[in-house]
Amino acid sequence: MKIFGAGLAGLLAGCHFQQATIYEAQPFNKPHKAVLRFRSSAVGDAVGIEFRKVRVHKDVWPASTVNPKQANLYAQKVAGVLTNRSIWNLDAVDRYIAPEDFIEQLIERCSERIKWGCKIIGNDITRNSHRDEPIISTLPMSSLWQWFNSGAPNDLPACPVDFSFKKIFIRRFRVEGADVFQTIYFPEPDTNLYRVSITGDLLIAEYVNQIDEYVFYSAFGLRESDCQELDMGYKQYGKIKTINDEWRKEFIYDLTTRYNVFSLGRYATWRNILLDDVIKDIAVLKKMMKSSAYDRARINTK
Repeated sequence: MKIFGAGLAGLLAGCHFQQATIYEAQPFNKPHKAVLRFRSSAVGDAVGIEFRKVRVHKDVWPASTVNPKQANLYAQKVAGVLTNRSIWNLDAVDRYIAPEDFIEQLIERCSERIKWGCKIIGNDITRNSHRDEPIISTLPMSSLWQWFNSGAPNDLPACPVDFSFKKIFIRRFRVEGADVFQTIYFPEPDTNLYRVSITGDLLIAEYVNQIDEYVFYSAFGLRESDCQELDMGYKQYGKIKTINDEWRKEFIYDLTTRYNVFSLGRYATWRNILLDDVIKDIAVLKKMMKSSAYDRARINTK
C-alpha cells in the first residue's frame, strides 16, 4: 500500500497501515504549528499516545458576548462567506491536548517507511488500478482535480468547482509559568488576526493571508514582555470553502472505483473535519478496502 502525504492524516494512516510506504513531496518534516486540541481522546488512544484532558475557556475581543455582526465579520474573515462558525459558542468545553512533540512521535514510528522529497504527479494516480495496490491520498482534492482537468485522459465528473481557500499564518510564543487553556476570537476587520489560543504555556496567534502588527496581548491581560516569540509559519490550505457536496462525493467515489485511490483527511475530501473524524474515516477505509463495489458506493454516499 502507498500513502501520499506525510501530514497529520498521512502519519495517522501510516500508524494504522504499518506495511504502507509514505510518499512526501517535502524534503524534510515541517512540524505542525497550529493548535492541536481534540474533542475526544480517540486520536491518542488510536496511536497509543496519552493526551491531557483540560477545560478550555473562550471569549471574543473586544466584547464578552457574540452578536450576529461579530459572527458575520468572523465568518467573512476566515471563510469569505456568511456561515456558522465556532465563535457562536463561548461556553467552556473539555478538550484533549496532544504533547508538543506529537508529530515527531508519529514520524518516528513511520520513519523507516517515509520517502521524503518524492513529488507526486497525476500519472501516479492515473496509472493505478485495481490490479495494483491501494493508495491512500491525503493530497488536496484541488490538486487532483487540476491534474485531471488539465487534459489527462479521464471521464471523472465535470463541474466548475471553486476550490477557494485562505492561507493561515501562525506565530508561536512561550508564556513563562503559564498553565492555562484559553481561546479568544478576533472578528474585527481591522486585523488579519482571527484567533489566539494559550495551551499550557504555549501561545499561538493565527492570521488569515498575512501577519500584521495588531497588539493582542491585553486581551489576555498580558504584556508583550510576558511573551517570548518562538517562531512563525503558515498553512497553505488553512481555511477551505465548502463545495458542492454531491459532486465532491462523486469525485471521491470515482477515484476509488477507477484508480483504487482512497481519500483521507480534510483537504483530500475537501470538507471541514477534525482529526477526531480522520480516525473514524481510517476505520471506514479499512472496511471499504475489503468491500465490493456496491458496498463502497453505499459507504461513499454517507
